[in-house]
Amino acid sequence: MKEYVKAAQSGDSVAWNFLYRQHYPWMYATALQICGNSPAAKDAVQESFITAYLKLQQLKDAVAFSGWLKTILVRCCHRNLQYTSSYHRHFDLPENNRFCEDEIDIALDCYERQTKVYNSLHHLSDTLQSVLLLRYFSNWSSYEQIAALLRIPVGTVRSRLYEAKQKLALHWAESNDENDSAFRRANEWNDLYHAYFGSIYTSLPHREKLIGHLDKNLQVIFTSGKTAIGRHEIQRLIEEDILYGNSFSKLEISSSGNMSVIECCNINLAEYPNRCPESTVFVLCRKGNTTTRMNLHNSH
Repeated sequence: MKEYVKAAQSGDSVAWNFLYRQHYPWMYATALQICGNSPAAKDAVQESFITAYLKLQQLKDAVAFSGWLKTILVRCCHRNLQYTSSYHRHFDLPENNRFCEDEIDIALDCYERQTKVYNSLHHLSDTLQSVLLLRYFSNWSSYEQIAALLRIPVGTVRSRLYEAKQKLALHWAESNDENDSAFRRANEWNDLYHAYFGSIYTSLPHREKLIGHLDKNLQVIFTSGKTAIGRHEIQRLIEEDILYGNSFSKLEISSSGNMSVIECCNINLAEYPNRCPESTVFVLCRKGNTTTRMNLHNSH
């Protein structure tokens, strides 16, 4: 099984289809136990495979694939159970306008190359990419969490996801997997941010490069509603963290186009156990090679 996982990570569609066939039966049985009905279980399994495929490069240990997949599935089942009722209550669409999500799910399940995923995502606006990255690439994936992070109403999150899936389906049909520039560029941003954020408190050169990467008039948006202008605000926060001995761990980074989502756990010194919350997520928006906007959310 390990060899198939590694092959799938290298873009082998045959290996991915093998993993899909091998894992679908037990995943469906597990989802059925949690969700209680077949349609909901199938939806959860499909969404789990989408998430797993899109985040496959983040899996460091191929042996852990099955357990990792189960974690994604269980989280997806519980999330869908929690928000299904509110979705139907607040976001019912006319039947003749309802987007057929099954078709996009089938297309995503049959991705032959990761390059085609990123080619399709790359055509979306920054606004639509941000909600898709959070929904399918991050742990901050509920409608409420996305709304809080981006400082927009829950209804806006749902409508943007709806629009994003429609446009993703269109670009998927038109895209090809011959040009891997979008995929390579996304991985370059992921690697860059892993280096910068992973050593932000211990490496002065990386810290200076990160600050230099931020626009001097950077717009910083906090979940509390507070906003700040200027990269000096981020520099100040970093310097305070260094003073109190804080650091990051368990970085998870996903990028597409001009957007990146960076998740991390915060480590506090024993002397200041409650200084920083358990985790932080950053959503970065770039123009060219410079980050011009940053949404910052701390868990409580």
